[in-house]
Amino acid sequence: MKTARKTKKYSQEKLAELANLSSQMVNDIEGCRRWPSDKTLIKIANALDIDVYILFSPSESEKNCIENRISKKEIKNRVIAEIKTVITQVLDNMTE
Repeated sequence: MKTARKTKKYSQEKLAELANLSSQMVNDIEGCRRWPSDKTLIKIANALDIDVYILFSPSESEKNCIENRISKKEIKNRVIAEIKTVITQVLDNMTE
């Protein structure tokens, strides 16, 4: 989406205006913080004058975004596991 937007030389605000969306929504979608509904995808594709399927062809930066999201999930799971370990140790020490 970002690649198509930049090809048209649209700002996020301009795309939001053309698609009748909030600029925050466009920012969140591009930042991989929100997944658009099918209706939103159609609005974005129409505003960019492209077919919807093109929005599913990730650019290199978008591939990195997806990889980073996976990495963040792995980090989150490790942090949660470590917190559980520490809490268990503290509780075990309190009962001794």
